[in-house]
Amino acid sequence: MPMNDRKIISIILEEAKSLPERCEGYRDEVVAAVGDILEYERQHRVAGTNIQQKITDKCNAAGRFLADRRGAAGGDVD
Repeated sequence: MPMNDRKIISIILEEAKSLPERCEGYRDEVVAAVGDILEYERQHRVAGTNIQQKITDKCNAAGRFLADRRGAAGGDVD
């Protein structure tokens, strides 16, 4: 993995620690989503794939995760 990619990942992981835990597993879900998006970008650089829909789908999935958890908690999770 190139040094620049390692630096980006370390920054993301460090910043994720300061995210509010809006529901149980929220930080982990965000970090996993960002990791997937970085992998999509790597694949895009190598094979020239169209990643726009993949990124949109991943962001929507993370949003659904939070909405589902908020709904299960009665809507009072920040």
